[in-house]
Amino acid sequence: MQFSTNITSLFAMALFVSSSMADRHSSCTCHNGDSYNWRITTLACTKYAEAAFGNGNVAYETPSGRCTQVTPDDNIMGDQWEEACRAVAQSGFQCADGSDNKCYANTQAVRGSC
Repeated sequence: MQFSTNITSLFAMALFVSSSMADRHSSCTCHNGDSYNWRITTLACTKYAEAAFGNGNVAYETPSGRCTQVTPDDNIMGDQWEEACRAVAQSGFQCADGSDNKCYANTQAVRGSC
């Protein structure tokens, strides 16, 4: 009985550790529906960096179009990243036509992709 209890405890602990580590990413983007949106991604990257999440030193990387970790020790937490994408969708971002108008997106259609 003791042996099976220890195995169960070890399995539960391993599952907890893997699930808590699973949400860490080296780079992410924002999508509006099925499409990548760099105008939301750039602002979400800034918003995420300003929020100063633990080990969240990030910067927008123009060649890849992704928000990326600055050092290998930095990371992007998926849930908080998606929150940043949705916050930008709600507060407004540059329209695709290049006008000075702000565009908005339905926050339920905006997703973080890491």
